[in-house]
Amino acid sequence: MFSTILVCNMSVRLSTLLLLFFSLFSTVCPAQITLTVAAAADLSALEPDLASSFGKNHPRITLRFVTESSAALAQQIENGAPYDVFLSANAQYIDRLASNRKIRRDSVRPYAEGRLGVLWKDGKPHDLSALAASNVHFVALPNPKLAPYGVAAQQVLEHLHIWQRVQPKVVYGENVRQTLQLFTSGNADAVLTSASLLQGKGAQVIPARSHAPILQKAGAVAASKNSTEAKAFLNFLTSPAGQAVFARYGFGPVKLADKRLH
Repeated sequence: MFSTILVCNMSVRLSTLLLLFFSLFSTVCPAQITLTVAAAADLSALEPDLASSFGKNHPRITLRFVTESSAALAQQIENGAPYDVFLSANAQYIDRLASNRKIRRDSVRPYAEGRLGVLWKDGKPHDLSALAASNVHFVALPNPKLAPYGVAAQQVLEHLHIWQRVQPKVVYGENVRQTLQLFTSGNADAVLTSASLLQGKGAQVIPARSHAPILQKAGAVAASKNSTEAKAFLNFLTSPAGQAVFARYGFGPVKLADKRLH
């Protein structure tokens, strides 16, 4: 009888200690959260650095990037894709989704200004007017119907009054990354695409005054269950640490008054 009571008491104490241990463990070691970020194709080169810099102050949040054209990602969010944050290269997609309540309106903010670059087959710098020369047979551009960089590229060529001569040579990519692939696979003599993808390749950055600003916006997906983590990541993007990453890859800064979420 005595031994049975002793065993029962020990069992109760052990259970209490285990509950206390796991309670303390969960408090000290909070669960890891994966934040799924729908990111425009021009950000593909930055993703490791963004994740590393953000992770320094948010070690329990893991970033998972899904990279596509802004147009494709916007359509996926419209259809209920389970993303937490959308980083668009085209501000209009964020604004439209916010007006449709697919993106939280109070989370919307610009995070960078895109820069356009040009790379030639011979790896040397040339005047842009050379795109109209007879020895240039194919020029790769992002599709202006899908990518703001395509709109900017066309504006540059129109500004130089050579669009009519270059247009018949154009081969289009669905996004800036696919456009670069057209060039690297030997299907174009020159490429105009996001300067962020041309870092270290000897590309020329096209002056921003030659085209309308490529204002890039971000926002938290309204259906996300990770709103607190999404807020933290969006605040990081416009922080000095986040802006430093964008600057390293050739993006221009955005003028921010107070874009932090409250």
